[in-house]
Parts: sequence; C-alpha cells; structure tokens
Amino acid sequence: MMEKLYLVARIADTRVALRSHAINSVVTVGTPVEVPAAPPHVAGLFALRSRVFTLIDPHVVVGLAPVPVVPGQRVIVVDVAEHGYALLADEIEDVCFIDAPETRIASKLLPGWARVAEAMIEHGGASLLVVDPSHFITLPVQRAA
Repeated sequence: MMEKLYLVARIADTRVALRSHAINSVVTVGTPVEVPAAPPHVAGLFALRSRVFTLIDPHVVVGLAPVPVVPGQRVIVVDVAEHGYALLADEIEDVCFIDAPETRIASKLLPGWARVAEAMIEHGGASLLVVDPSHFITLPVQRAA
C-alpha cells in the first residue's frame, strides 16, 4: 500500500508527484547561506536538526530562471547518496494514496523535465509528472564549444 503513497506538489511551476519512500520530510527554511562557486542550481545551505542540507532550486534544473528563497518557504527534504538535500517547492498540495498506475510519458517534455521525470500518473482529473528527487541533485556536464 505504501508504494501508492505520493507527495503532490508544485515544483518549478509544474504539478508533480513524488513517491513517498524518497522523502524524509517537508519543512520550512530560513535564509540559506550562499555557497561561493556553487553550481547554479544550488541555492545555498541551511541547518535543520543538527544537519546541514544543500538547498536545490529545481527551476534551474529544468531550464528556468532561478527563484529567490523566501524565509518560511517549504522545502522537500530528501537523502541522496547519504547526503541531505532540500528541493524548493512552490507549493505542497497533499500527501495521498493514488490508485492509478504509473504510465510512460506520452508527450514530449522540455529537456530539463525529461531528465527528472520518470512517469505520469492520473490524480484528481489531471496528469502529474512522477519525478525522482535524486535527478534534481546533479546537473549534466556541459561540453565545451
């Protein structure tokens, strides 16, 4: 039954579903500390419960302009390769069971979304992208011209 539990959120201006097993918690963030020379999708670092988390801006990952971090903004906390990360979320909608099966993505996605999305799922009369939070962590290496 837990494999059908999802977090439904709006990330980088798109409604998505994240499998619950990939999520530690949803928390609010204060003002993050900037990281000099960090990749563009790293919005900073913040501390939570004696741990330091890297704050990721999914807008940059999918090819949009970065967004400012607003103190009190909600983030989705995940562990990837034993490191703590948090994804900026535009909105957290719900945690719910979705009985519909995940299906392959039938439409063409922008390259950034194609890299992070794994499937589609129907919920509440709408199609949601099922995304893996780990795909937001590292950006592809760009080749020199």
